[in-house]
Amino acid sequence: MKMVRLLVVFLLMSFMAVLGEAKEWEGIVIHHSASPAWTTVDDIDRWHKERGWDGVGYHYVIHHDGTVHEGRSLSKQGAHARGRNSTHIGICLVGYDSFTARQLSSLRALVSKLGLPCEAHHEQCPGSSIDIDTLN
Repeated sequence: MKMVRLLVVFLLMSFMAVLGEAKEWEGIVIHHSASPAWTTVDDIDRWHKERGWDGVGYHYVIHHDGTVHEGRSLSKQGAHARGRNSTHIGICLVGYDSFTARQLSSLRALVSKLGLPCEAHHEQCPGSSIDIDTLN
């Protein structure tokens, strides 16, 4: 019986080590991919690796059909906004400056689920078609 308890404790500790500590995020930075509608999270992953990064820098990517794809794990720091990578979750909408109703609906749902304040990456990103104030 004691051996079983030790095994259970060992397995739980191993499981917790694999999960890592939950990160405490301060906010969300909204981006656009500045790429065509057919761009996938795998494309972005490849582009970011070509820049020497550890894969896709965004935590979430929202495609034109509104599907939300996980990018970088939330247990890892992003690579999407200098000075905010360790404190902010990165969400990227595929496209330039105009996004589909499905993308915007998915963005609103994801932001609501995450429950954190949003900000734009910079003046041109994510574009003028997204009013960040309506997301907060």
